[in-house]
Amino acid sequence: MLIRIVSVSMFLVSAYKWGDRKNWKKYYPTMCFFGMADLIYVTVFNDKPLWDFPTNFLANSLDELLLIFGCFFPTTLVFLSHYPKKLFSQIAYNSMWIGIYISLELVNLMLGTVKYYNGWNIWWSLLHNTIQFPLIALHHRNPILAWTIALIYLVVTMKILNVPFIVSQCIVARM
Repeated sequence: MLIRIVSVSMFLVSAYKWGDRKNWKKYYPTMCFFGMADLIYVTVFNDKPLWDFPTNFLANSLDELLLIFGCFFPTTLVFLSHYPKKLFSQIAYNSMWIGIYISLELVNLMLGTVKYYNGWNIWWSLLHNTIQFPLIALHHRNPILAWTIALIYLVVTMKILNVPFIVSQCIVARM
């Protein structure tokens, strides 16, 4: 519970201090993209989760909303507020954010506040973050392309981790 409160507080304070709050509407569609990605994960992987940050604090659905509004929205605001124009700087900037997110996950892992399931591990998280941050930046410039890549990434992840697309066996079992 404490780690969740500390994390959310850190992200909110960071957004207040370093985010372009005056122009938040410019970043809002991409904030929603990041939040929607989390909701899609929760929905698609509901029966076969890959990770969980059990808080013993809030109901799962409320905890997801706390993550979206308290971590992902502020992350997007700060991340995009300072996104560089030059490619080398973009690579370094994305790497910094990937490092921040993976470091936070390592802390959670050491504290036992993250659980992995169904083949997921810290290396998958690193790969996910490596895709996630450039995708957030891409969405800010080209939402259609970002959504297309995100959906391809979802399908590939589902295939690799054996998450079913069709549940016909459940329909037969009910008959």
